Amino acid sequence: MPWDERFAAMEHDLTLQAETEAGVEREQEINDLATERSAQLSWADRCLGLHVTVRVVTAGIVRGELAMVTADWVLVHHDGATDWVVALRDVVSVVPSGGTPVTSRGEVQRRMTWRQAWNALVRDRDEVHVLRRDGSSVRGIPVVTGFDHVEIAGELVPYEAVVAVRCPR
Repeated sequence: MPWDERFAAMEHDLTLQAETEAGVEREQEINDLATERSAQLSWADRCLGLHVTVRVVTAGIVRGELAMVTADWVLVHHDGATDWVVALRDVVSVVPSGGTPVTSRGEVQRRMTWRQAWNALVRDRDEVHVLRRDGSSVRGIPVVTGFDHVEIAGELVPYEAVVAVRCPR
């Protein structure tokens, strides 16, 4: 084999080796970026739009589509007639049912608080079932929201006491 062919073959082999190494490095970089992005997502963002089974302190299991995520609570569409509003701080575990998130939350959702949720429930005048941190509950129509509480059935219920609210959809 002539020398120029040997050198051409060696150069070709080195080029293939460099391309393979670059491909491996590129794939590792993509995997690292995907891992980093996943690490920056909250559990709620990872599950938004998916069917979930959520274990909640004193409320037990809540199942349905994770429809909204805010700063303080999540909205779970339980069935065609019922929703659950669940305090983020009281979620113990979440099991999503496959797939990838189909929606993303905007800045308005990120900033919503319990007060905005209660304002909507007062406006709708629907009966709700409130589960509290101590295991007790109250049923009634929310009538007034305050800075840190809602009035239901003659009781002033602090937002911090609320674990979950079962309400009409």
